[in-house]
Amino acid sequence: MYDKLRETVVKGLKDYLNVPVIRGNQNAEPPDYPYVSYNITTLESANNGTWGEYLDDIDRIPINQTWSITVQSDNYSESIALASKAREFLCHTGTCYLNDNDVIVKRVGEITNRDNLISIEYEYKNGFDVVFWIMMEVNNPIERIGEIENLQIKGGPENGK
Repeated sequence: MYDKLRETVVKGLKDYLNVPVIRGNQNAEPPDYPYVSYNITTLESANNGTWGEYLDDIDRIPINQTWSITVQSDNYSESIALASKAREFLCHTGTCYLNDNDVIVKRVGEITNRDNLISIEYEYKNGFDVVFWIMMEVNNPIERIGEIENLQIKGGPENGK
């Protein structure tokens, strides 16, 4: 479930923005500017639901997952424009693509400045948080033994007791 969500969102943003989209906080060299990074800041948080038992023997509970999306660039205006376009994709233009791939955007936050001074140069960063609504799934732990078709109870009315 987590991999499908990540792959869908990353592919959608990459195709829409035409820039690399990478997971943040890695040891690898980042791509050339501009690019987008994401961090999953909250893997699972409560969504005011309860576990449901479904006919496919999978139990499900709604949860939220929060991502931080940040555009990095060496150009201030480009950073702002791409952040705005990424936000617009998640809350408007990309909703059909996301819904078709079982991704539900619950909330998209406001764009904030996240600039960073690297030695003597600025890295312009603008970003926002997005909350996805997903269903956590686990196999139902109850063993199914089938249906009881006939049951005899000792001491019932036919024995006069």
